[in-house]
Amino acid sequence: MRWLKDRINAYVQRTVANALAHATPKPEPKAFEPALDILVNKYGYGRTLELKLPVAVDGKPVPWYTYPALEYFEQLDARGLRIFEFGCGHSSLFWANKGAKVTAVEHDPAWFEKMLHRSSRLEKLILREGVTEYAGAISEIGGEFDVIIIDGVWRNQCARAALPHLGAGGCIVLDNSDWYTDVAEFFRGEGFLQVDFSGFGPINIYCWTTSLLVRSDSILNGRLNHPRPVGGIEACRGSNW
Repeated sequence: MRWLKDRINAYVQRTVANALAHATPKPEPKAFEPALDILVNKYGYGRTLELKLPVAVDGKPVPWYTYPALEYFEQLDARGLRIFEFGCGHSSLFWANKGAKVTAVEHDPAWFEKMLHRSSRLEKLILREGVTEYAGAISEIGGEFDVIIIDGVWRNQCARAALPHLGAGGCIVLDNSDWYTDVAEFFRGEGFLQVDFSGFGPINIYCWTTSLLVRSDSILNGRLNHPRPVGGIEACRGSNW
């Protein structure tokens, strides 16, 4: 992992040096080390780059959301929540490991076969390759869900199919909402408040946005714990910066 930290550190130093060429005093290279340690080692970003998979620092699966969104959902008590996910993956495993009852639909047969071997904790995992069948899978399963996650293909169709199956107080998780602005706008038009979590996340070398769309009677009220940011002030105690 040292090679990765060295490469990131060198890049940060070059970038800051160029941007702050006329700044006084100039920052010391070691000033960036606590920040790099938080991203690479505490969030587990270094491990995601090595494995090309969204995982935590301990190797456990995490959703391919931004790290700010992950922090929010990490401290959520998800036990007993009924979740439907458009697009299965590490997020499905993450929610199931938190005690949620997860049903997911996948469109890619090859990925579906891989996930089948890891889906024992899911309520159900189904394959639907066409847009109509894929978006309609939530109606096929039936009932209402506490959380509906839209993180796969055909997101516009999935958004419209999801709304009738969202239970009272339920919420929507929309990843890449900075790309799918029309999907986010659709939910806002239906009376949802859009809460954005923008920043870095696993694997990618750029920032993006994961959004939570809630109504005032959100089922998440009362299930959240106090925030404990990864790499908070306590992580830097004893450092020299």
